[in-house]
Amino acid sequence: MESAARIARELETKVVKAACPHDCPDGCGMLVTVDTKTGRAVKVQGDPTHPVTRGYLCNKVNNYLDLVYNDRRVLYPRRRVGPKGPGAKFERITWDEALTETAARLKQVIADFGAEAVQRYSYSGTLGVIGFAGMGERFFNRMGASRLEYTICTAAGRAASLSMTGLVNEANIEDIPKMDVVILWATNLVTTGIHAMPFIEEARANGAKIIAIDPRVTRTTAFADWHVQPRPGTDAALALGMLKVIVDRGLHDETFLREQTIGWEKLIDERLDDYPLDKVEAITGVPAADIEKLALLYGSTKKSFIRLNWGIQRHDNGGAMTRAIRCLPLFTGAMRTGGGLCVGTGNEMRGIDPVKLQRTDLLAGRTPRIINMIQIGRALEDKTLAPPIKALFVWNSDPANCVPDTASARRGMARDDLFTVVHDTFFTDTCDYADIVLPADTTLEREDLVGAYGNFYFALSRKAIEPLGESLDNSELFRRLAKHMGYDEPCFSQSDESMIREAIDPAFNPVFEGITYEGLCETGWARANLESPRRPGLNSGRWPTPSGKIEIFCESLVKQGLDPLPGHVPEREGQESTERRKRFPLQVISAATHHFIGASFQHVPRLQEMMARQTFEVSEPDAAARGISTGDLCRLWNDRGECFGHALVVPGLLAGTLGAPKQLQGSKQRNGLNVNAIVSQDEADMGRGPVFYSTLAEIEKVAE
Repeated sequence: MESAARIARELETKVVKAACPHDCPDGCGMLVTVDTKTGRAVKVQGDPTHPVTRGYLCNKVNNYLDLVYNDRRVLYPRRRVGPKGPGAKFERITWDEALTETAARLKQVIADFGAEAVQRYSYSGTLGVIGFAGMGERFFNRMGASRLEYTICTAAGRAASLSMTGLVNEANIEDIPKMDVVILWATNLVTTGIHAMPFIEEARANGAKIIAIDPRVTRTTAFADWHVQPRPGTDAALALGMLKVIVDRGLHDETFLREQTIGWEKLIDERLDDYPLDKVEAITGVPAADIEKLALLYGSTKKSFIRLNWGIQRHDNGGAMTRAIRCLPLFTGAMRTGGGLCVGTGNEMRGIDPVKLQRTDLLAGRTPRIINMIQIGRALEDKTLAPPIKALFVWNSDPANCVPDTASARRGMARDDLFTVVHDTFFTDTCDYADIVLPADTTLEREDLVGAYGNFYFALSRKAIEPLGESLDNSELFRRLAKHMGYDEPCFSQSDESMIREAIDPAFNPVFEGITYEGLCETGWARANLESPRRPGLNSGRWPTPSGKIEIFCESLVKQGLDPLPGHVPEREGQESTERRKRFPLQVISAATHHFIGASFQHVPRLQEMMARQTFEVSEPDAAARGISTGDLCRLWNDRGECFGHALVVPGLLAGTLGAPKQLQGSKQRNGLNVNAIVSQDEADMGRGPVFYSTLAEIEKVAE
């Protein structure tokens, strides 16, 4: 009887194909089991048919139902009552009240100061194409509000890659099993891209050597066959030292270089002699014998794959390091074998026509100012900014915790004359500074198109359940707000399905060739058309650069005042900052955590228990010199600020390097701030990117 009842219950379910849109390179296929009687999702699992994610999910998304059905969610619109800041109080209001008040306040700001006094702030709370860059972009384009420069994650490396390859033809992780050498450079894939690991394990089983290059000790370096530890910020010197060995031994592929690149001879004639092994050892701290061994191992085969991740771009010399490392597969000709290098596939996978998706025509010839998102604190505090920022609209982000110099951002958001709206799934620390808080949904409650940025698969995430409470997806929020603002253009009534259909445009982006909305509905996923003869790069014979070739020597960088050839550029704040290191000798690497994705999942109780407190990874010699033991409460500080955490002494961690998890909720920390309190708002060498990892600090034990 009990078995029959169980079978009956199981028959009263349906399975919906979805996809994970969170800020991870994998873009997992998901299957959501829904109880059709209650409308409640009862199970989330990986889609076993997905060729990359293969039926399993990471430890974060395995807990997705705990995120959806969570008593900490924002389920109804709220208005703040009382002062801004930690401990702010809110009252429940209706959607009509919230939208009416928001529209009235925005109209008043525009009337008094102009549309540029309205600042939007968003990023990767969802990477679904429609939720990330759809209706919200249309809304603020129509308004003419200040624009936001999306720089906080990949800007320096993206700019560097664009200058060389146009960011096409990134190596495909599905080819890793065919490789002889796999280098995991500045990446902790076990934590931040777990679905690449089976391909790497298969390569090892086939005889490949796995090398991890990282000053830290991570789950990934423990997995590797060989762990190489350069000093932070010196990776360009390491790459160029390897190149010199490869060229000196005649291991470079002149045919590939002549056919596909320009500037390679200049690099050999004018630069590589600056990087003999003894000099590279002095810069990087890696023994000369190991540099030579690494170069010969890599240069001995064309079947090589470098996975270069995003952390390297968060140094103030991140662009220079990316350009130097990108040269390695060019000189060996590894691209010919399906190998090469992958920073990220997002440039091609999210290549959507902005006129259709974002409706850039709504700007009507206006060119609103652009605020760099890593400097939002500076902009909010700038009393000379004309016009001043008088309204801030936040969605898909938690700037109170994610930006550099979070104390500055919080001071700016605490201004009494700033009207702030936050649309979020949970009460984040940014909500503490909001006038209006609006409830957002989760991926199970909407439809969207997901393009992975670590592989070449699209996925369609179908709506599995009705929105909880009165939560709205991003598109519907901006549709309703547009009506209250009096924006009556037909594009504000377009459905998400219609927008997705328009986004799948092979005429604009050839990797969409053969992909249809109907096909995605049936299978849940589709492989990008990497074989299209229209695809720029090796397929078409022309790269999307001014010369039409891969530019090792890049003339456009000269116009920017940058070195046109790859080279090692010492960090402004780093291992080679002799004077500053006298006061602040430790370089802080604030990498992604194993249990959260930025702000996402920090409200899931069981994940919070796994990441119970802020920790500081300290090397054994650095801990001994300061009398610090594992578990000690410590203060990490510099002349910009301070934060607190508990020491974790890590054997093998490179001396002079300190690890701290990024973007933890400041409100849960001892002084209300996370590690970003000690990070500057300065820009990197390229792309106006952040300098999270170019941060020097000191640590000391403090009393509990």
